[in-house]
Amino acid sequence: MAESSISFLVVKSYDLGSQQASLYGAVEWQVRLLRNELEWIRQFLEYADAERRYDKMFKLWVNQIRDATYDAEDAIDEFIFKVERKRRHRLNNLKFLNLLPACVDLPDKLPFVNELNGRISEINITLEKILINKWRYDMEDLKDYQPGSSSNTAGTSEP
Repeated sequence: MAESSISFLVVKSYDLGSQQASLYGAVEWQVRLLRNELEWIRQFLEYADAERRYDKMFKLWVNQIRDATYDAEDAIDEFIFKVERKRRHRLNNLKFLNLLPACVDLPDKLPFVNELNGRISEINITLEKILINKWRYDMEDLKDYQPGSSSNTAGTSEP
């Protein structure tokens, strides 16, 4: 289900954290926030998959989560690609830069870092809104939901 794509993104966010984001406090914090959220979602999806929850509202929620994780994966891939492309371009033009520490090209990375920070922040907000919708529409009690009824009486007992 969506758990595999989320698991992949959690691993990718750890890789990003160890490769690049440790140099940049704000991005590191945003990536860590995203990773933590995705780990909770992955655990929930494992539980839901074991319970065989496949109703329409749950599928909608999973699809929204999946879309957000794909957006996060794209943002991280794009960041890594841009930084690496910039580094290679610079090394091809100025061979002596290969001898300098990685922090020297930090100013070149800052626009990419700011872009990644903004995108990851937006994705974190999107995930938060998706989770709020899950709570708002009381998806925890969906097994008692009766399709076609005018109101959801889950959790209430009427005489």
